[in-house]
Amino acid sequence: MLFQLMDNKIDCAGTYLSGQFVWDKIPDGITKTWSYSDHLYGRDIEYANLLVSGKSIDAACPEHLRERWDFVKNLMRAHFRAFSTSKINLDDVCFYDVVPRKQLQHYFEARNDITQWVFDHVDRPANYNFLKRIQAATRELKQRPVNLNSFAIYCCSADDPKAKQLYDQFGETTPYVDYDIFGTITGRMTTKKNSFPILNLKTELKKHVRPTNDVFLELDFNAAEVRTMLALQGHKQPEEDIHEWNIKNVFKKELSRDKAKTKLFAWLYNPESQAIQSDFYDRDNLREKYYDGEKVQTPFGRSIPAPIRKALNYLLQSSSSDNTMDRFCEISNFLRATRSHVAFVVHDSVVIDLHKDDRRLIPELVNMFGDTKLGKFKVNCSLGKNLGSMKEFKW
Repeated sequence: MLFQLMDNKIDCAGTYLSGQFVWDKIPDGITKTWSYSDHLYGRDIEYANLLVSGKSIDAACPEHLRERWDFVKNLMRAHFRAFSTSKINLDDVCFYDVVPRKQLQHYFEARNDITQWVFDHVDRPANYNFLKRIQAATRELKQRPVNLNSFAIYCCSADDPKAKQLYDQFGETTPYVDYDIFGTITGRMTTKKNSFPILNLKTELKKHVRPTNDVFLELDFNAAEVRTMLALQGHKQPEEDIHEWNIKNVFKKELSRDKAKTKLFAWLYNPESQAIQSDFYDRDNLREKYYDGEKVQTPFGRSIPAPIRKALNYLLQSSSSDNTMDRFCEISNFLRATRSHVAFVVHDSVVIDLHKDDRRLIPELVNMFGDTKLGKFKVNCSLGKNLGSMKEFKW
């Protein structure tokens, strides 16, 4: 049964389906809509936006519905302008309570028709179920405000252009992290335009991001992309630091850890380099297994167009990122029954806003993060009272 939610706010559960309005509850039996909402957690719903790589309904609108869609879309925009002029705060009311019923019907019926067209004409991607999990987890994370010390950012802003930019955008508002799960060709997440810039936040400003509970716990894979390469070749994961292991088993000579790390990555992503000859790292074998000459086929179901010189890079970056996202979804769901929650996903790490009552769960969280679909990965753990004071610790 095709439907559209009419508002995403917690207290606004109005639904449009089959030409009818259902107020104040989400009805049973609904099956298809445009995109995920927190109202739909735990329900078996199909989402059309995942079939079109996260495009907006406006961008996905077919040509034969364009004129009708533009008309009802512009009508809704006119209402929003009127709300602004009248100083009606839509955070305080349900959208559907302040728009005439007939206009709501035209608007949501048009959304239904576009949604149905996408389901009828666009094939489901191979990784659809995985994208569905990621969309739900990132949308939930978006609802949690970032605990930013705005006064401290303001005090820095006179001498730091980055601090000034951050304060100008978020100093007088509540910041949120809004991830774009379709932001790159490999699936590695970016953040949307008005999101808090957690992925490229200046190091000196991280100390002004604090947990809402008691402490941040960061779980980070040790050399995620290197371990991904070993996993895709079927090798057992070393239990120690991967670069220390490489010094003993690949380079077999005295090297500093930093030098070994630099040397490995310089070889890994340079197809011309022959600096490393080892059965443990076989680039040609991976390309033969996962690249068909036009597209990289990852173990997480992604099909990525790539020239041969970028095929290995795309394979490892995409697989490593999806491996992290799979663990993020698992941990996010696990923490629903606790007082803690995931605060951020930063590249190959998950940052948890940990309540002191949940500290007994740390060993379980570490094991859960490291127990990946690609094998058992070594996990580095850090704790901090703010994002800039994270210190690694070992059990």
